[in-house]
Amino acid sequence: MRVVRRSSSQGNVSPPAARFATPSLRSRIRNATLLVLAMMLLLGLYEIPQIWELGGAVRSVLQNNYISILASRHMQGALRRLQVAELHGDPRPELDSARNEFMYWIDVENHSVTEVGEPELAHDITNHAKRLFAKLATAEPGSRHDDNFDYLNARLTDLIEMNQNAMYHDDARAKTLSLRLMYTFVLGLGLATFLGIALSWTLGSTIARPLSELAESLHGVGERKTQLRLEDQKLAELNAVAKEFNQMAERLEYYDRMNVELLVFEKKKTEVILESIEDGLVMIDAQGIVVHINEVASIIMDVERLDALGKRFDDLGGNHPHYLRVRDALKSLGAIDSNQQRVEVELHIRNRAHSFVLKPIQLMPDGQLLGTLLILQDVTYLRDQDRARTNLFATLSHELRTPLTSMLIAAQTLERDKASLNASQRELVETTVEETTRMKQLSDNLLNLARGQIPSIPSHRVKVELAKLLEDVARRFAIQAERKGIALETRLQGAPEVRADPVRLAWVVSNLIANALRYTPEGGTIELAASCPNANLTRLEVADTGPGIAPEIRAHIFERFSQYSINGYEPGAAGLGLAIVKDIVEE
Repeated sequence: MRVVRRSSSQGNVSPPAARFATPSLRSRIRNATLLVLAMMLLLGLYEIPQIWELGGAVRSVLQNNYISILASRHMQGALRRLQVAELHGDPRPELDSARNEFMYWIDVENHSVTEVGEPELAHDITNHAKRLFAKLATAEPGSRHDDNFDYLNARLTDLIEMNQNAMYHDDARAKTLSLRLMYTFVLGLGLATFLGIALSWTLGSTIARPLSELAESLHGVGERKTQLRLEDQKLAELNAVAKEFNQMAERLEYYDRMNVELLVFEKKKTEVILESIEDGLVMIDAQGIVVHINEVASIIMDVERLDALGKRFDDLGGNHPHYLRVRDALKSLGAIDSNQQRVEVELHIRNRAHSFVLKPIQLMPDGQLLGTLLILQDVTYLRDQDRARTNLFATLSHELRTPLTSMLIAAQTLERDKASLNASQRELVETTVEETTRMKQLSDNLLNLARGQIPSIPSHRVKVELAKLLEDVARRFAIQAERKGIALETRLQGAPEVRADPVRLAWVVSNLIANALRYTPEGGTIELAASCPNANLTRLEVADTGPGIAPEIRAHIFERFSQYSINGYEPGAAGLGLAIVKDIVEE
């Protein structure tokens, strides 16, 4: 890249149009790669037939000729045994074995014929061998047939020499082909290597030189030399980079001219944003100097904005109790080293009490403390809501205690006289006593909450007969299920004794059965089952024949206050049942 220097007065100067299209770096790399691949493809197309021919020559050497030599050796061995047996007086005991072996190998030879004249030679050997075997079968002991043996051995020797010569010829041809293949491959590889080195060298220099010049130009821009420009480049990609660089330099010149105006504008915009926030904001630098304070903060602390700017926050000089309380509250937080520190102060403003949360936030963009943003957030509305909610809890719990106490006394009176009641009535009375006692306990918890005593539901893990507990819970819902025409069944055979909180476990099962009753149609079935798959696991199930849960809401059904209408069925009362079940089970 050639760098030229232009004065800023020239403005936007367009480069002259190129006479010819500039080649792109992508096209040059693509063409070079395609050229190397074409060379390798041509080399492969040339070498594949040579490799195939070489393989054929090797197969010829290792297969038919070798088999023919091996067969001839075995036939000579069979004739040798017969001749030795004849020298000892009688060849007939060895005749059958030798003849079978000879005929087997002559058959192998007939199927491995490859050379010219080999079929005639094998045929002559076969005929003479048959005549010899016939003579030996009828010859008198002590007779000799050396001429026949010599003739057959000579013909077998000719057969061996014929195949050996063919093997030598094929071996020489294979060596010639392998040498030619090696020379061709080495030459092609050398050409491809040379071409690859040449292409990489030229492409590397073509790319590296302009990029180095571009780096020097960028370094100059970093030193505020925005008048530098780049000329047109030989590669399309680098030419695009040069154009972008020139445009960037022009924009930097423009930004230099507009920098001061933009800073002033941004400062004013930030001040407007800070003033529009309803919370009180005080910006304090790392030395504790107030650099900004909005109108809300000045009203809360009753200090003058202009007087506070440029002074230490601890020495604003005001004696107003609001400022003093805020300053003391900030000091009570100690060293400001956490964004989570906060304190609440109550101030009397505009003829009523206001509650403010004082929260200091450290400003550390790069790990270095730049200052502190002090936020005075008005939470009066939230505190009013808390007081209203507390009063409501107190009123409701107080008003619930009297009727619940009366209901409990009446139910306990009926329970004492349950001998005069039938089984169904006794069951209703027992259920009424249990549920009324549970409601009275919940009312007491609400009253304690209103008094500021946060009640906790104690958890006691004891041995529980699971089958009995589940039967008691199912009995409470028997009347509801009967009125809706739903069969409430239990399958509790083999339910073990477990360690659990009986009250919380009963809540879990009650909520699941109540949910099943809500969504099971008339004539349906709800089954409560308990099983023990292994010694360390107890499985509790509540299954119903309702419409089921749609896939899109399965991930949300255990969230608090989530309510869904499924197939026309009305949702639950508050959307808390399954959330309570989840919390108890995961506890």
